[in-house]
Amino acid sequence: MIEIRVFSGTGNTLKCAEQMKGRLIELGEECALSLVESGEERLSVLPETLVVGYPIHGFNMPYNVMDFVKGLPSLKGTPQEKKVKVYFLKSSGEPLTINNNSSNAAAKILRKKGYSVLGEFHYVMPYNMIFRHKDEFAAKMYLAMKKRVYKDAEVILLGEEHFIKKTFGSLLASGICKIERPGMRFSGRFFKVDENKCVSCGKCEKSCPVGNIRVEDGKFRFGKKCIGCMRCSFLCPTDAFSIGLMNFMRVNKSYDFNADASKAEICSYCHDSYERYFRETEEY
Repeated sequence: MIEIRVFSGTGNTLKCAEQMKGRLIELGEECALSLVESGEERLSVLPETLVVGYPIHGFNMPYNVMDFVKGLPSLKGTPQEKKVKVYFLKSSGEPLTINNNSSNAAAKILRKKGYSVLGEFHYVMPYNMIFRHKDEFAAKMYLAMKKRVYKDAEVILLGEEHFIKKTFGSLLASGICKIERPGMRFSGRFFKVDENKCVSCGKCEKSCPVGNIRVEDGKFRFGKKCIGCMRCSFLCPTDAFSIGLMNFMRVNKSYDFNADASKAEICSYCHDSYERYFRETEEY
């Protein structure tokens, strides 16, 4: 039995996890998928293999997913010690090696708890902040992810190792950018909603994974728990959000993954890294 637990801010990581689940089932393996939102979710039964999925935030794991990892039971001194295999499935908007250390802290915690951490898989999906990719390029990323998942699922099924090489840059980036967690909790308090655009659909309040948004007497209140997933601003149907100090990087509206990927042009930003990623995908 393989269980996938995934947090997905705006849906990209969930798409990766759904592809992984579908491929594992296709290979004849029983597989379940459920969401991590607050981080307080718990496993009712330990699976043979656990896949933890998340989007990379500031070159690290989001704190709600880290809370989920910390809440997993210790297997030390039990018959299950080192028998539960763990993989990480992660996504980011760029294929840079500075993302390579994002699972390290969680892996250390799980090894101390007696789990067998066997590796991770990194998929490139379009940004939900910084800037908006063209739909054709987003579709190209989506197809590349599907091709990689097709092979990566076999690695999980066989219980093989799949580690991503850590670099000095990735260690440095993840260490420095841990400030992003308290930074988002601070910045999130300054989110605003344009009342002239808001249609009072309630989608943002209901979908916030950590309950950071409240609407009281028609007024929006933002707490101190924001994790920077951008679900509220990215999925707002009327683009009514201002995301505080980071508003210059705001992206709104879902991507069309059915766009014509053959017309995709690699953007100038990180051009060589994207080109290498797609070239490696062709060799999968």
